[in-house]
Amino acid sequence: MKVTSKALRAGAALVATGALSGSGWAQSSVDIYGSLDLGFYSKQLSGESRTQTLSSGLMNASRWGIRGTEDLGGGLKARFDMSSYIRVDTGEYGRSATDAYWARYSWVGLENQAGTLRLGRISTPNFITTIRFNPFADSSLGPVFMATYLPSAAQPLMTSHGVTDSAWSNSIAYNTPSWNGWEGALQYAMSEGTTSGRRFGGSASYLSSGLSLALSVESLSGMALSYSKPPAVINVNTDRAAQLAAAYDFQVAKLFAQYQRSKLEAPGVDITLGTAQVGVSVPIGAGKALASYAHTNKEQTALADVKRQTVSLGYDYALSKRTDLYAVLLTDKVSATARGNGLALGIRHNF
Repeated sequence: MKVTSKALRAGAALVATGALSGSGWAQSSVDIYGSLDLGFYSKQLSGESRTQTLSSGLMNASRWGIRGTEDLGGGLKARFDMSSYIRVDTGEYGRSATDAYWARYSWVGLENQAGTLRLGRISTPNFITTIRFNPFADSSLGPVFMATYLPSAAQPLMTSHGVTDSAWSNSIAYNTPSWNGWEGALQYAMSEGTTSGRRFGGSASYLSSGLSLALSVESLSGMALSYSKPPAVINVNTDRAAQLAAAYDFQVAKLFAQYQRSKLEAPGVDITLGTAQVGVSVPIGAGKALASYAHTNKEQTALADVKRQTVSLGYDYALSKRTDLYAVLLTDKVSATARGNGLALGIRHNF
């Protein structure tokens, strides 16, 4: 029997229609995404010696990932996201040699009109609040990020929440849908025999084109974290933290403010840290000017208080929607140590 090209096209259209509309078929999509960030960094934080390096992940952590969704029908979707950090300067994975391959994200979950439930390694609500409410977001050049997640070598644990990572393994997370700008998040992580302890975090946020607000909290217990801080090694077993944040976009400038407070407990020792940050982002030409100031106060049993003040000024110039050049100057001062200064010049490409 002779089959015409017209008949073949009609048959193919019928098969395609059946595949898309039949109850036994589901639509799905998978995307590859990432960000490659590399720059020159002349770094001297307070109390440290100067280093000059070609560094990966200055304006944001370099990474790549695979994410996808599957439409299960009835408004229900299956979702997943796996993301790995990259050291672009060496080609190695991870922010350091201690990172797992999928250290940034590694989760699978379900989503419908009632919200999203995820299982796996997931960024914490407090981390999301931290990067949303400062002009440098998750940049390692931003003062609040340095004060909370990147302790100086001269000041071990000079952080509010850096005793834990920005993402928790073995966790269960729920995010509400957005109701007129309001949204919430809850996360619980089980210790599973590790030293990280049991962890709980949550946040409530209001996000709009003008005013945005957020409150986030964390509670960690059963930890076994040891760190050296003269005059002794302290074994931290509990950490409780809270953060208030606000931002307002005037279009000609966006203002940011946040305050984070954390209390760490060990046998016979209490450590209290408070970090305040104010910042601004101003569109100028094809880019935006960034400025941020952070002040951290650290109180520890039987030791003198320690203060840290950091200022960063930068300009991020967009070559296109996906590629930008940046320059950042910073100055950093910790009690009883010499002031440090830094300069970063780099390029970032998003895909």
